[in-house]
Amino acid sequence: MLQKIRDRISGWIAALFLGAIAVVFIFWGIRFENSATSAAARVNGESVSLEQVRRAWQQRQTELQRDSRDELPAELVRSEQRSLLDDFIRRELLRQRTDELGYRIGDQKLVATLSSIPALQVDGQFSRDRYAALLRQQGRTEAAFEADLRDDLQIGELQRGIAISSFATTSELRRRIELEGEQRDVDFAVVPAAKFASQATVTAEDVERWYGENKARYMTPETVSLQYLQLDLDEVAAGVEVTEEALRKHYDEVAHERFVEAEQRRASHILVETGDDEAATRTRAEQLLARARAGEDFAALARENSDDAGSKSQGGDLGWSTREAFVAPFAEALFALTPGELSGPVRTQFGYHIIRLDEVRPGKQRGFDEVRTELEAEFRREQAQALYYERSQELADESFAALTELETVAQKLGLPLRTVATYTRAGGGPFGAERKLLEAVFSSEVLVERQNSAPISLGEESVVVLRVTAHEEPRQQPLGDVRADIEADLQAQAAQQAATTAADAMIARLAGGAAWNDVVAGQGLTAAGQVTVDRRNAELPPELLQGAFLAPPPADGRPSAGKVALPGGDLVLFVVNARRPGSTQSPEGAALLGEQMRATAGRAAAAEFAAYVGEVERSARIKRNEKAFE
Repeated sequence: MLQKIRDRISGWIAALFLGAIAVVFIFWGIRFENSATSAAARVNGESVSLEQVRRAWQQRQTELQRDSRDELPAELVRSEQRSLLDDFIRRELLRQRTDELGYRIGDQKLVATLSSIPALQVDGQFSRDRYAALLRQQGRTEAAFEADLRDDLQIGELQRGIAISSFATTSELRRRIELEGEQRDVDFAVVPAAKFASQATVTAEDVERWYGENKARYMTPETVSLQYLQLDLDEVAAGVEVTEEALRKHYDEVAHERFVEAEQRRASHILVETGDDEAATRTRAEQLLARARAGEDFAALARENSDDAGSKSQGGDLGWSTREAFVAPFAEALFALTPGELSGPVRTQFGYHIIRLDEVRPGKQRGFDEVRTELEAEFRREQAQALYYERSQELADESFAALTELETVAQKLGLPLRTVATYTRAGGGPFGAERKLLEAVFSSEVLVERQNSAPISLGEESVVVLRVTAHEEPRQQPLGDVRADIEADLQAQAAQQAATTAADAMIARLAGGAAWNDVVAGQGLTAAGQVTVDRRNAELPPELLQGAFLAPPPADGRPSAGKVALPGGDLVLFVVNARRPGSTQSPEGAALLGEQMRATAGRAAAAEFAAYVGEVERSARIKRNEKAFE
C-alpha cells in the first residue's frame, strides 16, 4: 500500500515523531505496535491497549507536574486518569461505529493526508526517509500507523456528517443578535489612585506584619548553572562536501519529477448546461459545433451562447492550463486535439462542451545549469540530514556513556562546550522557557544525581544534551532587602482602596438622583464625554467595555452606574445612559446574522456530536480495568 509515494520521497527524520504529528493523534494518544497484552478497558469485546494508556498517562502526568510544580493531589490524579481512559474508550467506540456505518477512507485520501503533515516533509515535500525513521524511533510499522490514521480520518468524517445536519432556530439567532449587536451610550471618568496617595499611610508595623504573613512571596528563585552541547543541522550542513559528480547524479535522479514543466494548452469552449431535456441539450450543442465547423466566429458564438459565465465574455477563452486543471472527459478531449481543431460535444458534470484548442506550450525539462543553485542547497541539506541523524545518535551514545560529565564528549565530537550561568524554573539563557528543557533540567536524574540529560530535540534541526553544574535552592530574602518593595506595594493598595471608597460614594450619589457632571466635577475629575459602543469596541479599555455591558440597563430615566479597576491600579467610574438591542434590519445586523448562523451552527454541531457520543457510550458494553494505572 502506498508504495508509489513511498518510492518517490526522501529526506531526514526529526527526533520527536509523536509531537510533530499531533495533528493526527493529539486528542487520542498514540497506539504502539508492541503494546501490553492486557487491556486498560474492554469496549464491546474489543481491548484498549494498557501500554498505550499508560504511556499517555506518563506524558499527561509530566505536563501536570510542570504546571503545578508541586506534588499532585491524589484527587486530581484520579480525576485525570479517569478522564484519560474515557478518551481512549470514546475513540474505540467511535472507531467501531464508523466501521458499522460503512465509513471507509481510500488510499488517495490517506496519501494526501500523509503528504500534508509538515513533520513528514523536507523542503515542503513529503519525505520517505523522514517518515520511515520517525516510525522506527517509535517502534511502529507503516501499516499500523496508516491503520490508525484511517481510523482517525473515519471518525472525522462521522463528526462532519453530524455537524452538517445541525441547525439553530430563528428565535435563538434573533436573541443572540440582539445581544451581540447591542449598543450602549456610555460616559466615564478615570479615578486615579495617585489622587488618593496622600490618604494612604504605611507604618513600619504594617510592613513587618505584611512580611510575616507573606514570607513565601519574598523568596529568591531556585537557580541552576548548566553546561551543554548543541548539535545543529545548519552547522552539519556547512561541513558537507558536495562534488560536481554527485550533484549531477542527483540531478539525473530527480529531474524527471522535480524540474519538468508540464505541457500547457490554451483552449476556448462553449458550455451548454443540461436541463430537463437531455436530448434537446445535446442537439443544441451539436448545432453550435456545426456552426463553428462551418466557419462562424468561435468567440462570437461563445459570447452569445455559452452558459459559462466565467469565460463567455472572453469569447470562451480558458487561458493556459495543464491537463490537471480540467475534469477527465474535458482533458482527454482537449489533449487529443491539434491547434485549431474542434471537438465535441463533450459531456461532463457541467454540461456539454464545444472545445477548440488554440495553442500548445510543450513540456520541458529545466537544465542542470539552470537549477544548479537550488539543487545544491537541496542536496547539501539532504546529505546533512543523514549525517545529522548519525551524529545525534553518536551524541546520545557518548553522553550516556560519560554519564556525569560532558568535557570528554565535547572533545570527541568536536563540539563547543557551552554554559548558562543562571537558569530558573522560568527558563533562561538561549533556551528561553522551552518546556522540554525545563522538564529535563529539573528532573531528579539531572538536578539531584547530576547526570547528563538524554538528547533533547529543539524543533527538527537542533538537539541538546545538558548537565547541571551548580544548584541553589530558594532562600528567604531578609526584610531589609524587600522593605522598599513592600512599602510601595502597601502604599499602592491603600491608595487604590481609598479610590474605591470614593468611587462607591459617587455611585451612591448617582443612584440618589445626582447629575453625572455634578458628581464628577465634585471630585475634581474630568468626564470623557458620551460615546456609543458595541461589544467589539476596541477604543475603550477592555475592563471598562466589559463592565459597561455587565451593568444593568438604565431604568426609570436614570443612568446605570458602575466602576471597574484598571491593571495599573486606577479605577474608572462609568454610567450607561441608553441601551439599544441589535437588529437584523441594519447592514451591521445582517452581517452579524451570518456570523451568528455560522457560530451557532458550530456550537449546535459540537453539542449534537457530544450527545451522539454520549448515546453511543450508554448503549455500549464497557468494562474498565480499575488497576490500569497501578
